[in-house]
Amino acid sequence: MKRNGDPFTIRNLGNGGMRAILEALAQAETDECVIVKGRDRQWPVNTGAGWVSASRMMWIIRYGDPGELHVLHSCNGGSGNNGCVNVRHLYLGDNSRNVLDRGDAGVQVGEDHHSSVLTTAAVKDIRKRAAAGESHSSLAREYGVSRTTVSDVVNARTWRRLLNA
Repeated sequence: MKRNGDPFTIRNLGNGGMRAILEALAQAETDECVIVKGRDRQWPVNTGAGWVSASRMMWIIRYGDPGELHVLHSCNGGSGNNGCVNVRHLYLGDNSRNVLDRGDAGVQVGEDHHSSVLTTAAVKDIRKRAAAGESHSSLAREYGVSRTTVSDVVNARTWRRLLNA
């Protein structure tokens, strides 16, 4: 244990190793959360055509590709942040349902997020002033953020939830 760590913790499994584990777990008949030791939150799995979350891969293995729909969690307040991949805890929904679930689960967004520099009021002000023609650079200096951050706010790459607020 001291030299190599816990032998039951998943580390690097090589190509297809994680998928093989998920294929076995997709047959789980338990109502408890199924968490792969050594993995937290929604770790990615390589599908060969790109990376997807482990919960999405579980859904694909068990039911097929959900297309544009999100694979959501009924456990852990709906966030899936505990890393659960139990197929019985998964369901499909759209992006708005996903956002609601994350809010219900207490996932921090906006100014409540621990690394947030801007406030809701600042974001609204930045958008209003940028629409009036003020430069992103001057707004960035005033608010103590990068010009890219201001651009992301103005173009709704971040703080999108405030577009209709």
